[in-house]
Amino acid sequence: MTLIPTGSRPATRLGAPTILAVADTSERVGLTVAMLDRLSGAGTTVGLAVARTDRTPSPARIRNETEGSRQAGLRVPVLTARQIRSLVRRHRPGVVLLNCSGPLVETLSCSLRSVLRRYRPVVVSALPALSLPATEGEWLHRSRVDLLVAHSRREVAEYSALGERLGVRGEVGLGSLPLSRGNADRGTRRDRVVYAAHPGAPDTERGRRVVLLALTELAESRPDLEVVVHLGHESGSRHPFVECWRSMVRADLAEDHVLVFRSGQLSDQLDRARGLVAMGSPAVVEALAHRVPTLVLTDFGVGPGQGNAVFEDSGLFGTLADLRATRFRRPSREWGEQNHFHPPEHDDWVDRLRVLHGRSLRGELG
Repeated sequence: MTLIPTGSRPATRLGAPTILAVADTSERVGLTVAMLDRLSGAGTTVGLAVARTDRTPSPARIRNETEGSRQAGLRVPVLTARQIRSLVRRHRPGVVLLNCSGPLVETLSCSLRSVLRRYRPVVVSALPALSLPATEGEWLHRSRVDLLVAHSRREVAEYSALGERLGVRGEVGLGSLPLSRGNADRGTRRDRVVYAAHPGAPDTERGRRVVLLALTELAESRPDLEVVVHLGHESGSRHPFVECWRSMVRADLAEDHVLVFRSGQLSDQLDRARGLVAMGSPAVVEALAHRVPTLVLTDFGVGPGQGNAVFEDSGLFGTLADLRATRFRRPSREWGEQNHFHPPEHDDWVDRLRVLHGRSLRGELG
């Protein structure tokens, strides 16, 4: 962490504030360091901390998420909410970036208003990676922030409209997700199908077995393809898909070598991917960023209007029958530009933050 030095004060130059950022999961750490890299510059002092919760990432995960950023190699402390409040009170940053769960953002933003009295930082919070449809809960938890950062034009439009109906005062800015792009050569052989496994989807043993049987059928019918079940960063034997697979092997429903189980960064599996299949998650957006055709399964009640609003009108929805036939899809450009794939130069959250910081210095935020 670039610790905010004792005795420092918010920078007086517009555009060069002192910034304290707080994240609470590994995914939000990754988003936060990307946002800090956008904000870092001459005269800017940046601090990063991780909030201690039941989902606090390990030191290794934190190091992995900061790798390649300006926070790489620096110590990132894990702090309680009380310690975070003390840090803000002691150093008085000009901007506090709260990339945490909605309830924790609400707790911290309320306490900033109550304990600091005349001192008034700009409070910023980014939405989760996929946040459609816009919900009152997400907004109300962040009702005390000055700037809500959304990641697509659709999110900006929906949260702006919802904010007006709810009467919240915060602005909504546009900020791209830190999506890595594919770097495989055109001649790279695409011989891998990746299933992005989520521990809770499907949420039954029977549903997981149905998915694994479909993947097994694909692997057996297409020996030219490597079929990978990607477990995210959960590599332990207690992952629901690993446990289900082992029970299938013991019951002679499948041979152990047919599927490959891997953990770690999803991007490591995408350069050779012919297609990615998922129930609908940020993994789909990441695959699309790598130009990998994708399939969002509807077999288990998570299709259009059933919890996958972001993918409506994308043309990505399909079934396990499409998976067996390797019928993967690409979305239209129009859908992409409205949903996370707008040109990065259209982002406006940094400019909005600079204006808000200027207002803060003039005592105009209230």
